[in-house]
Amino acid sequence: MPLLRGCEFPDRLLYRPESHLWFAPLGAGRFRVGVTRFGVALSGEILLFTPKPVGVELAAGRGFGLLEAGKTVFPVKTPFAARLACANAALDPSAREMNRDPFAAWLVDLESLAPLPQDLLLRWPEARAQIERIMDRYAFRDLADFAAPLFHEDDRDF
Repeated sequence: MPLLRGCEFPDRLLYRPESHLWFAPLGAGRFRVGVTRFGVALSGEILLFTPKPVGVELAAGRGFGLLEAGKTVFPVKTPFAARLACANAALDPSAREMNRDPFAAWLVDLESLAPLPQDLLLRWPEARAQIERIMDRYAFRDLADFAAPLFHEDDRDF
């Protein structure tokens, strides 16, 4: 499994680097979605996840739920038009499992409403350079010694 600065990036997944999300293709245009280990580190300790109702249709860029980390609440947005197929019931009432295992503690399954552009979700080799640039911007040298920023002014797409 690829490791970058102490963060795992399983190569079976697809990534949207600017939103810190991973996507596991489930077939027929459906994807399981979660937050990368790096995204969790940037957020600080994640406490709660509140999804939108199952069945809701979302335009690209719309939030499918809210994450709460400490005193910060921010939307988690879909990069493509989708229907929220299901939400991870194991994250209710607490999403703290995301802090321990962000790949097991997925958020939702999204069903694409249209074919996805070729470069919307990236495989690990294509995503790596973008993720490294974002890590550099936050002075993220290693997961073991990183302190989350107090504000997420640059992470409006999370």
